[in-house]
Amino acid sequence: MKKKYLNSPLGKNNIRKAVYTDYKVVRIRTETNGWGAVKSLVVMGVLAIQFSILVIVYLFLGYLFKWYLVLSYVLSLLTCIYVLSTTKNSLSKAVWIIFILMSFGFGYIIYFLSDERIFFGKSKKKYKKIFAAADKYIVNRELPECSPAVGCDARYLVNTGGFVPYTGTALRYYPSGAQLFDGVLEELAVAEKFIFIELYIISDGVLLNRVLDLLEEKAKCGVDIRIIYDFIGCHKTLSAASQKRIKGAGIKIMPFNRLTSRFSVALNFRDHRKMIIVDGKTVFTGGANLADEYINEKRMFGYWKDAGLRAEGSAVEAFTLFFLRQWQFLTGKEEDYSPYLSAAEEVSSASLVIPYADGLDYAYHIGKNVYENIISGANERLYIMTPYFIPDDTLLQLLANKALSGVDVRLVLPGIPDKSFVYSVTRNYAERLIDFGVKVYCMKNSFVHSKVMLSENCAVVGSINQDLRSFYQQFECAVYTDDKGVTNAVANDFSRTFENCELIEEGNRMRKNIFHRLYAGLLQIVAPFM
Repeated sequence: MKKKYLNSPLGKNNIRKAVYTDYKVVRIRTETNGWGAVKSLVVMGVLAIQFSILVIVYLFLGYLFKWYLVLSYVLSLLTCIYVLSTTKNSLSKAVWIIFILMSFGFGYIIYFLSDERIFFGKSKKKYKKIFAAADKYIVNRELPECSPAVGCDARYLVNTGGFVPYTGTALRYYPSGAQLFDGVLEELAVAEKFIFIELYIISDGVLLNRVLDLLEEKAKCGVDIRIIYDFIGCHKTLSAASQKRIKGAGIKIMPFNRLTSRFSVALNFRDHRKMIIVDGKTVFTGGANLADEYINEKRMFGYWKDAGLRAEGSAVEAFTLFFLRQWQFLTGKEEDYSPYLSAAEEVSSASLVIPYADGLDYAYHIGKNVYENIISGANERLYIMTPYFIPDDTLLQLLANKALSGVDVRLVLPGIPDKSFVYSVTRNYAERLIDFGVKVYCMKNSFVHSKVMLSENCAVVGSINQDLRSFYQQFECAVYTDDKGVTNAVANDFSRTFENCELIEEGNRMRKNIFHRLYAGLLQIVAPFM
């Protein structure tokens, strides 16, 4: 089969069928906002000064008061015992214990200051209040007939996050970011009431200009347009000029978790959710952000492989609710959600669709646990596509056990990394699974950014990576479904992707190199923060 380059979605013909390339590797740097980089350096400098002051104070106290050293040692030891008793994952526990022992004079102070009950306690109370007020908008629905494995997953989502199991929703799977944004542009052009956008990255470029052209036209027509973006994700990509243009058009825009010069572990928590909601009737979600590399307008790491999902029908109201609760958290303003909900008409579909979210606004690590439930319920196949693979011991063992049980377990990773140090850890973990029968693929000359899991029972498409950041430190969203059209489309996407991949075997393992294993082993110490 002859393979072609993927064209831009921004020309005259917006809809294309080609999604794969045989990709000559082209690297083009993304233009970044220089002022954002300067601000980051200034803030990081101030944080380093604060940390240095903490060290100096400790040394001074240790010099004046010898008993302080003994007290610090005792408190550090007690803190390590406390860490072992927590519900943190084993890798995080190990990292914290190493840090506390290496900096026993003040490490225990930083640990307790990093406890989310302290640094995020006020926010949690705020979220709890918002969720309680929004409960009246949730319409409970009975779980439709489904397989036992799907029913188990659905009940978990209902019991942990109150996520509603929907039918009456039509889904369309996009195997590329370009096709996803073709659909987005078409829907934005016909918006009549409101457009809600929540993304991790919004970047200056061709795609943003095209989107803003449409949003400006809609704003003039009185369409309510709101944008949530992650401050860290956008601080070097979304220029002041673009923000001025957005605000000048009457579009409401809010950053999540601004970077500040106050020493706080809360800076590590980001809004990684991806959703574009139009009139409460249609929503787009998946792995793609609003930036040119996601549609291959720019080639940063070869071909950029992404995936997404379009939902039309009753399930859209779940995403609208996710957005409105986050908007209220950021603005502090209460409003009536009802004009934005129940806008979609149910379509003729009996398939189960469950939109769900994850983050510090929930009591459980829902994204990770859903993945684990799907793995546990798989008896025939289990395919995973992810840019980053940094699991904890539980997830790693589950995958190994499934492969040893005869389940066809396959993992698709990038062939070209976007972050070399993260990729080293990713390959190190993935290659450990080969010995248990897991097939590990790397897509040639490409960066895989899709976040997709497929079993014989269901599919999940969303923003959740297979790594500790997504599992424990980020706000995420995804769609769980047993829709046959989607599962077949995802299966076809995997089949075509396998053809463009290199299978990792004994001869081409990175772990063969002892220096790589040592390097990756050292990096695993900071894996919870990657």
